[in-house]
Parts: sequence; C-alpha cells; structure tokens
Amino acid sequence: MVEMPGMQNGPVKIRRGKRTDFPALVALLTPGATLAVDKGHVRHWRRLASDPSHDFYVAEHEGAIRGVVLVCYIRELRQPGWLAILDIVASTECHIGRALLDFAKERARKRGCQRLLIYVFNREGDAPCTSLIPSDFRRVGEVLSCGLS
Repeated sequence: MVEMPGMQNGPVKIRRGKRTDFPALVALLTPGATLAVDKGHVRHWRRLASDPSHDFYVAEHEGAIRGVVLVCYIRELRQPGWLAILDIVASTECHIGRALLDFAKERARKRGCQRLLIYVFNREGDAPCTSLIPSDFRRVGEVLSCGLS
C-alpha cells in the first residue's frame, strides 16, 4: 500500500484491487447508472484481481474508492522483456488519476518494461482528463507511447 500525502482529511492510499471492490468499481466507472450485476461480471473482476499478468490497483480516500488503474503485461517479440499496456485509469479527481498513472509507470519499470502504451479510443461519453496524458507520452498512430527507462 502506498500513501499519497497532500489531501484534505488524510492521504489517498493506493492498494492492490480486491475482488470485493467490484461494487465500488461499478459505481466509479458508471456513475448514476443502475447496472444489473450478474455472476459473469463478478467472475470477470475476480479473474482480473488475481491474474499475475495484470496490475490492478485502486486509490482509496476516507474509506471510499476514488480511482482505479489496470495495466496488462505481454511479452515482446522484437526484444526480450515485457510491454505494459494501460487498460484503464479512472478517478473522481484528476490528481488522483495522475497519481495512479505515475504509480502504474513505476510498477511497469520494476517489471522491466521499456514502454507503456495507451490505445486511443474516442468513445462517446468519454471525457478524459487532459492532465492524465503527460508530455512524456507521444502519439504513434492510434497509440500513445511512453518510454520508461
């Protein structure tokens, strides 16, 4: 668990996601929507939380989940090592999302990754926080790439 100081009413804690976080993550990712949760959804999140090829972390503040980050790792063919792919970073506040992204980059470095990729999707309803895409990412076609070394 990592603590991020500087918040009013205590620090934000970044910790590994757990399968029991599923209801709070649904509320975070689909605010205001009533989602019918079935056993398939729950199984999917349980697999993500326990899969060693993923880094699945949440940010907590005052006992509530305020953000989530999921990074997938795949072996590269062109060179030995791993490639990190950011699947999702979502938060209630931009500075929490940025802290989660920085945390994910550091975890990827520790795993020996040379790059972190973000696939660019322009989905309806997405309103990405521009501060989440820092200047160290460069666009390569439909991918944002960040060197980690």
